[in-house]
Amino acid sequence: MTTTQTATRQTLSLPHMLWLLLRQQPWRYAASELLPLSFFLAGRLAFSLLLQVFFNRLQQQSGPDLALWLLPFSFILAALARAILGSLGNRALVTALFKTTQTLRHNILKRILERPGARPLPGSTGEAISGFRDDIEIFAQLFSRLLNVFALTCFTSIALVIMLHTSVRITLFVFLPLLCVVIVAQSMKKRLEKYRVASRAATAEVTGAIGEIFGSVQAIQVAGAEERVTEHFSHLNKRRHDAMVQDSVLSAALNSLFGNTVGIGIGAILILAAIARGSEHFSVGDIALFISFLGNITNFVQSIGTLLAQVTQTRVSLTRLRALLQGAPDTALVAPAELYLQHPLPQITLPAKYFASELHILQAHNLSYHYPDTGRGITGINLEIKGNTLTVITGRMGSGKTTLLRTLLGLLPAEAGAEITWNGVKVAEPAIFFVPPHCAYTPQVPHFFSDTLRENILLGLPASEEQLYGAIQNAVMEEDVIQLEAGLETVVGVKGVKLSGGQAQRSAAARMLVRPAQLLVFDDLSSALDVATEARLWERLFSEEQHTSLVVSHRRAILQRADQVIVLKEGYIEACGRLEEVLDQSSEMRYLWLKDEIE
Repeated sequence: MTTTQTATRQTLSLPHMLWLLLRQQPWRYAASELLPLSFFLAGRLAFSLLLQVFFNRLQQQSGPDLALWLLPFSFILAALARAILGSLGNRALVTALFKTTQTLRHNILKRILERPGARPLPGSTGEAISGFRDDIEIFAQLFSRLLNVFALTCFTSIALVIMLHTSVRITLFVFLPLLCVVIVAQSMKKRLEKYRVASRAATAEVTGAIGEIFGSVQAIQVAGAEERVTEHFSHLNKRRHDAMVQDSVLSAALNSLFGNTVGIGIGAILILAAIARGSEHFSVGDIALFISFLGNITNFVQSIGTLLAQVTQTRVSLTRLRALLQGAPDTALVAPAELYLQHPLPQITLPAKYFASELHILQAHNLSYHYPDTGRGITGINLEIKGNTLTVITGRMGSGKTTLLRTLLGLLPAEAGAEITWNGVKVAEPAIFFVPPHCAYTPQVPHFFSDTLRENILLGLPASEEQLYGAIQNAVMEEDVIQLEAGLETVVGVKGVKLSGGQAQRSAAARMLVRPAQLLVFDDLSSALDVATEARLWERLFSEEQHTSLVVSHRRAILQRADQVIVLKEGYIEACGRLEEVLDQSSEMRYLWLKDEIE
C-alpha cells in the first residue's frame, strides 16, 4: 500500500486549490493578465476622463483650440500601447494556462500509476478521458475568468467613485442590473450543477463506448452485431445530445439574461441622464463619461454572472477529479510538477542489476487477497524464493495463481497482516518496489500500443541495438521479426492485433528481458507457445547466466527444471517442494501431472 493511500484525506476548498496553483507561477500570471489589463483599464479610465474634458471644452469653446484637437492622437497612442501589451500578455497567458492544466494532468496520471495496476481506475476509461480532457480545461477557464474579473473589479471600483461624485442617483441605478444577475445566478446554481453533471456523465459514456468498439471490432464482426452496436452507440449519442442541450441552453439563457439586463439598464440610464440635465448640473461631458464607463461595467456585470456559473461547473469537475485521485489528498492534485517546457527531457537510463541489492531471499507471510465481487482469491500464503533459483506456481484454472503474483508484486492490494521482505528488509510499497531493477514482470495478457514493435519493446528505453537484439533472441523472437513486413518497424496495431498469441507473449518477454532485473516473473508465458518453442525459450533464458525466476506454468518442461514447485488449490498452498516431493505429497499435483492438458 502506497504512502498516499495511507495518508489522511485532506480536502481543500476550491479557492485554496486555485491559490496553490497560482503560487506556482505568480509572475507569469501577473504578466499574462493582470499587468496588461491594469494598463488597459488605467488607460480606459484616463480615456473616459479625457473624453469628459473634451466634450465639456468642446461645448464651451467658440474658437480653435489646438490642445483640444490633440486629444484624439493621445487616444490612438493609448490604443496602440494596449494592443502591444495585450499581445505580450496573451503569450504569457497561454503558457501559464498550459502549465496549470498539464500540472493537473501530470499529477492525476502519476496517482493512477501509483495505484495497483490490476484496478487503476475507479470508473470507466471514458470517464477518465473525459476528466483529463474536459474537467481540467474547466480549471483553466476559471483561472482566466478570475483574473479578468479581478482587473474589472479594480476598474469598476474606481469608476464607481467617479460616477458617484458626478451623480449619485444615476450611479446607483447603474448597479441594479448587477443585483439582478447575482440573484438569478444563485437561484439557478443547483439546476446548472445538475445539468453539468449529466452532460459530463453522458460524454464519458460515449467516449468509453468508442474505445470499447475500436478494441472489439473483430468480436463484433464475428458475432454479426454491427447493427446492434451502431444502434447502442446512437442511443448513447442521443442521451449525450439531450444532456448537452440542457446544459448549453441554460448557460446560454443565463448569459443572454445577463446581457439583456445590462442593455435595459443602459437604456434607462440614458433616459435618466436626459431627465437629470434639466434638474441638476449634468453636462455633455458627464454623459460621455457615463457612456464610456457603461461598456466596461457591462463586461463587469456579465463577468460576475458568468463567474458564478463557472464556479459551480468547476466544483462538479473537481468532484470528478477527486474520484481519479482514489483517496489521495487534494494537495496531490495541485502539487508542483516538473514539465520540462523550456529544458530538455531527462534521459531515460537503462536499469542495471547492481543498482538494486542482489536478491538472496524473497519471503512473503500471510499474503491474502479476495475479490470484492466474488470473495474468491488467495488466503494466508507463505512462500520463500531463494536467489538464482526457479520457482514454478501451478494449479487448476481459478486456483489463484495470477492473483498470487499480482498480490505479491503490489498490483493487487494485500489484505491486512501481510508482510513481504527482500533479503530480510520489509517491502513497504510493493507496487513501487517490484519494478526494474528489482523485478521485471510479463503478464498473461500483455498490453501493446498501436506503434512499432521496436517501440513496444523499448517503451522509450535508450537501449543499444546489441541489448535489443539480445533480448529478442533470448525471447526466441528473432525469426518472427524477420518475417514481419517491416521487421522491428512494423506497426503492431491496437492491442498488438497484428501479432499472434505466441508472438505477443514473446514480444512481452523481450520487453522484460531488455530491462535487467534481479527477479523475473512470468505469468503463464508458454500458454500460447508450442512445446519446441517453449523449450528453446527456457534453454536460452537459463543458459547464459543465473536468474531468479518466478513462473506460473502447467508445462512439464518447466516443472521438471524447477528448483521449487508451489501447488495451489482453491487459494491455498497444498504442497511446496521439488517436483518429486510434491508429486509424492499432493494428490492435486498428481492429478495435474497425469492430465493430458492441465487447466
